[in-house]
Amino acid sequence: MYGMKVGLLTLCLVVLDARVIDLSHRHGPLTLMSPGQPHYNRSLVSRGEYLPGVFAENGRYESGEHGGTHMDAPVHFVMDGQTLDDVPIENTIGEGVMIDCSREASLNNSYMAPLDKVLEWEKQHGEIPPEAAVIFNFGWSWRFNNSRLYINTESQLLREMVFPSISEAAGRFLLEQRHVKMIASDTLSPDPLSEGGQNARSLPIHQTYLPRGKLIVENLRGTEELPPRGFRFHAAPVRYADASGAQVRAYAITYDMSSGAWCCVAHFLCVILCSVVCSGTFSVCPLV
Repeated sequence: MYGMKVGLLTLCLVVLDARVIDLSHRHGPLTLMSPGQPHYNRSLVSRGEYLPGVFAENGRYESGEHGGTHMDAPVHFVMDGQTLDDVPIENTIGEGVMIDCSREASLNNSYMAPLDKVLEWEKQHGEIPPEAAVIFNFGWSWRFNNSRLYINTESQLLREMVFPSISEAAGRFLLEQRHVKMIASDTLSPDPLSEGGQNARSLPIHQTYLPRGKLIVENLRGTEELPPRGFRFHAAPVRYADASGAQVRAYAITYDMSSGAWCCVAHFLCVILCSVVCSGTFSVCPLV
């Protein structure tokens, strides 16, 4: 049965001329966490014969909510706001848009993507659709395992953390004029955490998106593999009760935008099959 599901999924990907692109970093004991967040830790509960002739292993783990490739729920910045378990699953899936800022970021590690960068993208690729998931690629994820390269410091001091981010003007335009549902980046945060060697005075993306029920995904991996458009972005977390965030297995499924309505149907089936094949744990799925 599992082989048949994988076969059907592979067939859908071939029909779609599609790819599944893994956008998550491995989450482990050394994974970079947001300031003050505890690292992932796993301990063994049992390992051995579960039934006669049947081997089984079980463990327990703990981790800070904000670290690695993860999602921020509204309650992260909104007192008594929507918790992770109340986020509708459809809010974690969106029509993907990738805005490539890697050239600018390579020249300036404190680069802030301006509104003009978004407008330039629209001139080339068309207007960003409502309910889109907009991903900023700064070409930064290769630095992730080296905090000095990734955030300019090995300390937990916000004023020392420097990395590319998104300007307030660009963020507001996407929220208020294009009505996006998610904003994401391959950096520690879409907001800069420092200004001129001091702590940032505000976090405008967090402070405008989360109160409106929009979602933020941080520390994506491999965003340079994404096309500018023509993909669906998925970032569903576990429904942890009362959580303000959690790690996600983010991925994208590309598709040919010129293939017509039948392509949309095939893509929908592909998403369902991918979810079924990978149910329970993504580690059994060879595609993501």
